[in-house]
Amino acid sequence: MSNPRLKPFLRVYHRQDEKHLFIGVGPDKVRIADPTPEMVDFVVGLDGTSSVEQLRAKYPDTDDWLRGLAGVGVLDDVEGTAGLPADIADRWSRQINYLRLFDRPGWSGFEGQQRIRDARVVVVGTGAGGTTLLRLLNAAGVGHLEAVDFDTFAVDNLPTHATLDEADVGLHKLESLRRHLPLQNSLTTFTAHDRTIRSADDLAELIDGADFFLHAFDRPREFAATWSNLASLRTGTPLTSIGATDKGARVGPTMLPGVTPCWECAGIYGFDILRHEQTAALTGSTVAMLAGIAVNEVLQLLSGAKPTTRTSGQSLYVNTDTLTFTFTEYQFRPGCVCEQYRRDRPAA
Repeated sequence: MSNPRLKPFLRVYHRQDEKHLFIGVGPDKVRIADPTPEMVDFVVGLDGTSSVEQLRAKYPDTDDWLRGLAGVGVLDDVEGTAGLPADIADRWSRQINYLRLFDRPGWSGFEGQQRIRDARVVVVGTGAGGTTLLRLLNAAGVGHLEAVDFDTFAVDNLPTHATLDEADVGLHKLESLRRHLPLQNSLTTFTAHDRTIRSADDLAELIDGADFFLHAFDRPREFAATWSNLASLRTGTPLTSIGATDKGARVGPTMLPGVTPCWECAGIYGFDILRHEQTAALTGSTVAMLAGIAVNEVLQLLSGAKPTTRTSGQSLYVNTDTLTFTFTEYQFRPGCVCEQYRRDRPAA
């Protein structure tokens, strides 16, 4: 690093009535306790315009200070955009900055954005959850998006479907998505599958080779989750979902085949429904919250920022009345359908 600099998105500051120097904000901010004025000048001046030799001439402790800053990951050791096209790096610069909070030797947020750009994600179901998931994935720059559905939009979808406007009422959901998504991001390839899911085989055919599968359908109730679980296992495709019912809301569990417990391990419960609900109790804000959390998890996995995430093998339940967040962790269940898959999975 001939001309060291701090990562440009990190704030350097003092807090009122404190002498400590802080780099970055949030839970991972770095605190330098009681720095000397020279150290403060050194840190603030690390903008890439001075060479190490020039810094040494001015600050005798340069090597120790650089070593310490490198150790906490605040120095920028990436040249330019690391091979990412300049227009992509510019458009998704803030997202890349977030990914760069996970930089490590051999991987940076620039590579992460390229992986997102190369990824293929399939969303099955384009109700409130599916359309919002697609909107966020499209905004994030996922290169290849696919959606599966057969239905049309109704007027009562408008409050909960973030992608829609009034002109879409009565139209086929996939046609509306074909219109909206390119207006948001013309660089993403969108493929629509107009079909009804009738088996795990149908799903496996659609998601085979995909980098991620988002389950966003609930019919038929007694089979939908089981089919998605089996298709994910058969194809090795990571899987997650969101759901909301009355005052309850859920993200996950995210299933990484062969790595985390599957949905059968978590428990797919059958229902003896005596009276079907005629409609749903749901707000668009709840859907947006769940979809935002889920897509953040998906992007961390697609990009390579993290090998597993908070909802990997766990579900997040949100009580939307009390805003209570509860995580439930699942264990592998002996004799589960995923046991053979784990046994046959090649060692990493």
